Amino acid sequence: MHRLSLPCLLLFPFLALGCRSLTPAPEELDELCAYLFAHTADEDSRELEAGLTNLDTWMLAHLEDTLVGYSVTNLSDTAVEVLDDRNHNTEEMLGAAVATISEGYGPYAFTIALTVEDPVEVIPGSHEDYVRTFLTDEQCFADLDCEQLETENHLFDNYPIIGDVDSENYSMFRWVEQDKGLAMVQRSWLTRPSDVEWDSFELNDQYYLNVLLPYGEGGTLTLQSMWVDATLNDNSVPEDMALSLVVSQMQDVYKDVEKFLDANGAAEQPRGCASAGGRRGGAGLGLLGLLGLVGLLGLRRRR
Repeated sequence: MHRLSLPCLLLFPFLALGCRSLTPAPEELDELCAYLFAHTADEDSRELEAGLTNLDTWMLAHLEDTLVGYSVTNLSDTAVEVLDDRNHNTEEMLGAAVATISEGYGPYAFTIALTVEDPVEVIPGSHEDYVRTFLTDEQCFADLDCEQLETENHLFDNYPIIGDVDSENYSMFRWVEQDKGLAMVQRSWLTRPSDVEWDSFELNDQYYLNVLLPYGEGGTLTLQSMWVDATLNDNSVPEDMALSLVVSQMQDVYKDVEKFLDANGAAEQPRGCASAGGRRGGAGLGLLGLLGLVGLLGLRRRR
C-alpha cells in the first residue's frame, strides 16, 4: 500500500523523480489497453498518466465505435510475468474492450461503489457468492489519503452448461490525477486456474482492466478490457457472436452499478483533502459471464 506523504493527490506528478527513460504511450486503443495494464502498478506514474491521456483522446475521437466494442492487442509476457509466481501463457490469448458513458456519476462515485459494499447487491445476478478480503485500508483509499487499494476475491458462480465455477482473483485499484480531474484504474487477474464443473471447458487465466475517466460535467467515461486464456473442446462460437457476448457482459456491469447508485445514493468526492462525505456504496468485479469467456475463444482481430 502506498500511503501519501503529501496532502493532496494533485501533487502526485511532482513526486515522479528519477532518470530512467520513459516508454512512449501508444496512441491507438488496440495497444493502449495492454500498455495501461502493464503500467498500472508503476511507482513512477508518468507512463500511466500519459497512457490515460492518450486513451481519453482516442476514445473521444472514436466514441461510437468504442461503445460497440473492439478486439485488442494481447498482453505481453513481460506484463504478466511480474504479477505473481505462476506460469502465465499469453500466446493464444485474445482480448476485447468496450466503453460506456454515464453522465450522472463521476469516477469517484463509481469507484467507491465497486470497492466497499457487497458485490452481490451492487451487481445483482453476477455471482452466487463473492467473498472479498481487503489487503490494504479501504477507508484510507476512500478518503484519498492512499492512492491504492488491494483486494483478494473468492467467487462462486453457476452457469447453464458450464455448471459450478470456483475462482480466486486479485484486484488493485489506483487513483490517478489527470488534467480533467480524478481518474481510477483497476487491474485484476486470476490467482489460480478456475475450478469448472464442465470438463470440456478450462479457464486458466483471466485479466481485466477497468479505467474510469472524468467526462463532461460530473460524468464518467469508462473503458473495460478483458483477456482470457481458456480451452474449449468444441469451439464453434461464431466470431461476431463472441465479441457481442463479451461486450454485453462488460456493458451490463455499469448499468447495474448505476442502478445501485440511483437507488442508494452516491459517495461524494472529498473536497481537497477532507474526508469523503456521502454514503459508501460498493461492489467488486471478478469473473464476467463465463459464456462471454467461451465466446472470446472465437475472436479474431477486428480490422
